[in-house]
Amino acid sequence: MGKYLTLERPGQSAILTINNPPANLWTVDSLNELAHTMAELDADRSYRSVVITGAGEAFFSAGADLKQFLTGDKTAALQVLDAFAAAFGAIRRYRGVTVAAINGYALGGGLEGALACDYIVAERGAQLGLPEAKVGLLPGGGGTKLLADKVGIARAKRMILGGEIIVAEKAYEIGLVEELVDPGFAKIVAVSPANKVVNQAPNAVAEARRLIEESSQLSLSEHLQRERAALVSLIGEPEQMEGVAAFMGKRTPKWAEES
Repeated sequence: MGKYLTLERPGQSAILTINNPPANLWTVDSLNELAHTMAELDADRSYRSVVITGAGEAFFSAGADLKQFLTGDKTAALQVLDAFAAAFGAIRRYRGVTVAAINGYALGGGLEGALACDYIVAERGAQLGLPEAKVGLLPGGGGTKLLADKVGIARAKRMILGGEIIVAEKAYEIGLVEELVDPGFAKIVAVSPANKVVNQAPNAVAEARRLIEESSQLSLSEHLQRERAALVSLIGEPEQMEGVAAFMGKRTPKWAEES
């Protein structure tokens, strides 16, 4: 257990809970702890997925602690942004599946952390937004791109430029979250898609995840070349041989990382 994060392990899923009350704000220290923890989980191949949620019922995370910007020190601000980049980059680089379980307010860097995940589950009534412009700032953890990628440029402009905060029901309607659940059930439900990855081949999941992440940055021809190379790299490897043999033998595959 760290100072700002708690770790639970049900099966092959890790559950990380942001625990910096009352609003689970991000600081350089808490972001550094997140980056370090995600790197450790990535290195520990016994974990196949990570669920990220917030402590308490009211906040997933309300974003950055604004006290970090009170002095107007640009160098200090860059340190905060570097910490955001390292932490959320570690989420995006994780070789398994990451699921955000939004259990309350997810604002600013809180929502950006959720957007760094592969899948978002949100409780009805939760509030989501990137309202940084209200305090003279803008999203600095990837929100201007990640939100636009998910909901489209026009909707992202409406939310960011207008400081719009939407309820989870609306977020589900526009595709910002993948699953809507009753209050108190986000973490429980989030473990389900996280656990589904356990049945898939670890290296195949890692390669497919990387290809999907890169897809928006490449032309179709470039992407197809990388996809082809990635698939060929799996052929003949122990994992692929076990997967096909298990399918043909009508049995459950036994992945090396589970032994």
